[in-house]
Amino acid sequence: MFFAKSVLAAGGLATLSQAHMLLRTPVPYTSPALIQDPLDPTGANFPCQARPGTQFAGTPTPMEKGSTQIMAFTGSAVHGGGSCQVSITYDNPPTAASTWKVLHSIQGGCPARNQAGNILPDNAALEGVDNYEYPIPADIPTGNATIAWTWVNKIGNREFYMNCAPVIIEGAEGSEEALAALPNMFTANIGGDCTTVGKDGKNILFPNPGNSVENNGPESDFEPPTGNCGGAAAPAARSRRAAKFSA
Repeated sequence: MFFAKSVLAAGGLATLSQAHMLLRTPVPYTSPALIQDPLDPTGANFPCQARPGTQFAGTPTPMEKGSTQIMAFTGSAVHGGGSCQVSITYDNPPTAASTWKVLHSIQGGCPARNQAGNILPDNAALEGVDNYEYPIPADIPTGNATIAWTWVNKIGNREFYMNCAPVIIEGAEGSEEALAALPNMFTANIGGDCTTVGKDGKNILFPNPGNSVENNGPESDFEPPTGNCGGAAAPAARSRRAAKFSA
């Protein structure tokens, strides 16, 4: 299989590979255009790689409340994995002031599991080897929304990736209270005082991953971020899919 080919060592990952990961499923916005790069370190194109004057456009994916959805990617520069979140906002369009609520956290092994570096050969069109399940809570509001995939890479430059997709949440009417009870999306390395500097080779342990969590890798591979990053990290026992970190 292609992922059995040699992978890059930790040094030089960021400079040698340009096939950064992009969200494939759910179908992303067509505007702002997907860019195979992390967000600007100043946060100028947060959220969703949008800049001032961007017109959000795209065909929304219907998602039934109470369902399990699939997240999939394109690209080969997986940077040894890392930690990802799936979040939602009902702001239309999303802005830098929008509140994003976490539906699911993947700590380690995202956007690829069991990868020591990048997948070779470098291929921007490669369909990702791993898919990830995440829930649509039964009690959140219905209506037009935006799903965000965010990623803090394990190996390479300290970066923050974000792609977004338009969705329609369908089903019986939910509540704003249920939405507000979800944790806020984690952000780092985009101009605030929360960073992952010095954490090369470690997966980020989210300060508040929520109750729907997938943990990949031994606990020794995880470290918290640095700075004012929100509440204390939740213990592995809160994991929805794994009671503790895998070996």
